[in-house]
Amino acid sequence: MHVDTLRFGTVAVAPEKVINFADGIPGLGQFKKYALLQFEESYPIVWLQSVEDAGVCLPVLDTFNVLPDYVFDIDDIDVNALELKSPDELHVVSVVVIPEDIHGMTVNLAAPIIINTLTGRGRQVVLNDNEYDVRAPVFQQICKLITREGGDDDVDSVKEAE
Repeated sequence: MHVDTLRFGTVAVAPEKVINFADGIPGLGQFKKYALLQFEESYPIVWLQSVEDAGVCLPVLDTFNVLPDYVFDIDDIDVNALELKSPDELHVVSVVVIPEDIHGMTVNLAAPIIINTLTGRGRQVVLNDNEYDVRAPVFQQICKLITREGGDDDVDSVKEAE
């Protein structure tokens, strides 16, 4: 299927890759279907694009990839809604806020988006504990990840983009 986007033009998305949010995403409840779009030039940021509205696109990142010590529990209600049978079935992303000064980039660790990779069900889960911040700084962790995986040239390109 083809998905129209404001940021990336028209992109092809396999129908089985569409993520269904039965309850929508808080603040965007009217949109239920999304796709994760990944582009090399924005790594490790990926894009949660609505397939119903070209203008709705959230920058997200694979939380465990950037913050390997991130750990949380989810309620049985969320496990059942997502039809999760095993931790191997889940993919966790978190919404990123990218301000004009990218040094101030933050990630919402208090409300991760959980996706069941087998069923295509998605849900943003507000964690019950107060261990994680809604606006946790993430710029330094992203730079470390880029350095680990791509070498110093990638960090230089981030610095140039500043």
